[in-house]
Amino acid sequence: MPAIAGQDPAGTSLPARSCDRKRHFQLRGWERLQLFQAGLIAGCVQVAVVLVVTPLVISYAPGSDNASGSSDSDQLLPVVASLRLIYLLLAVGVALTKHRYVALTSARIRHASRLTSPSEPERTAGTLAICLLVAAFGCASFALQPPPDALTAMNWHLGAHEAGPIVWPALMSLGVAGFGSSAHAVVDAYRA
Repeated sequence: MPAIAGQDPAGTSLPARSCDRKRHFQLRGWERLQLFQAGLIAGCVQVAVVLVVTPLVISYAPGSDNASGSSDSDQLLPVVASLRLIYLLLAVGVALTKHRYVALTSARIRHASRLTSPSEPERTAGTLAICLLVAAFGCASFALQPPPDALTAMNWHLGAHEAGPIVWPALMSLGVAGFGSSAHAVVDAYRA
């Protein structure tokens, strides 16, 4: 069966281009994820940090032995307040850490921005950096807010403490670390 013009051998139509060549700068699934590899790695590191820090802070918190006569709600406030700040500070540290994945992601973003806009590659990288920084600062501001009502209504507990006020800043710190590390890579790509 002869091939019809404008279709590849599988029968799907090809867009009209010169000589029916496929463009090489189209980003597919895995290539798109590689543009955010630094953020994904930073998010995984932040998960490990949260899983290590949370039990340590809760177990060493004053009144965690429950020997005093104060109620659980009185003990919860200083623990949650300290965990919010600890999560945020560690997430910022993870996001600002320079490692090989940041350099690799930076090189990939630099290459992709040159392919998408050869005349102004800085514009693409700058736009992406602004978007990621806004997302990181948004997650940081949400981490400092009380948890949503839906999370509080689940009534989960971590030991003697409610889980909602602990889980919410932990989740938002993952966003701070991931978006912040990706923004760090994009800013490095923008400078180069």
